[in-house]
Amino acid sequence: MADAPAIKLYPPYLAITAPVVAVILDWVAPLGWDFAGPAGQVAFGAALGGFALWLAVSGARAFKAAGTNVDPKQEALVLVETGPYRLTRNPMYLGMVTLQIALGFMFSLEWSLVAAPILWAALNWGVVVHEETYLTQKFGEPYKALLQRTRRWI
Repeated sequence: MADAPAIKLYPPYLAITAPVVAVILDWVAPLGWDFAGPAGQVAFGAALGGFALWLAVSGARAFKAAGTNVDPKQEALVLVETGPYRLTRNPMYLGMVTLQIALGFMFSLEWSLVAAPILWAALNWGVVVHEETYLTQKFGEPYKALLQRTRRWI
């Protein structure tokens, strides 16, 4: 076993690709969805975006504070169960998906809302399941107990 997860997709690339593709699709083939109202829509999107950024940043900070690698292509040095990891095993990835939804509301970017579940699926099956296999092999029973205590997503 290599001492790093055998992830199939790289999360930072997914986080950048999803909104870029959404912008291109919105320009080329707009869906024309009618949102309830611009002020409320933008405010909701901004609040959701703030929450998404908090999830991602606090997740990365918890990793750094614990002394482990943030990059999923590198070795996991310790299990992290503090900060947002008390509530979800994947706050950084959940932040990426939530930000995709927030962008849809803030900028009336309908394709961003379509892309969000695709981004979630790519993260779940291209990254998370491989990380979980790796972490189970590396940390054994402590990680299995974490799997029982903490939800994968929400």
